[in-house]
Amino acid sequence: MIRKYQSTDRSQVIKVFRQNTPKYFALEEQTDLEQFLEHNGANYWLIEQEGIIAGCGGIVFSEDQQVGRIAWDFFSPNFQGKGLGRALTEFRLAEIRKNRSVQRIIVRTSQLAYSFYAKFGFDIAKIEEDYWAPGLHLYDMQMPA
Repeated sequence: MIRKYQSTDRSQVIKVFRQNTPKYFALEEQTDLEQFLEHNGANYWLIEQEGIIAGCGGIVFSEDQQVGRIAWDFFSPNFQGKGLGRALTEFRLAEIRKNRSVQRIIVRTSQLAYSFYAKFGFDIAKIEEDYWAPGLHLYDMQMPA
């Protein structure tokens, strides 16, 4: 079940985030995640299985509304590889496309997840080594809306 994030979910979201550090995220990124949740919680969703938060992810729009961005998605290791990431990504892409002003959709990820987004049609625009942390490279990806 996909549902909207609520502020009472914060600690559980942080718990799932920490299950993904340091493999997928640098622990130092937690502060950025907390700020995102505080300012963009209305555009953040959780996917639950059996009452447990399996994963989460959000979207953000540029100030001019022409760019939509997939943001802050991660899953509990217990729920990875079960198709839930695909479902949540498809859901968020549909949410972005509801905004008729959006011309381009972007995602900023790492070498560990870029192939997942390529399956949706995202192309690599830029790679920056050690961007997120030593050994975690930025893969800046985009596609037309």
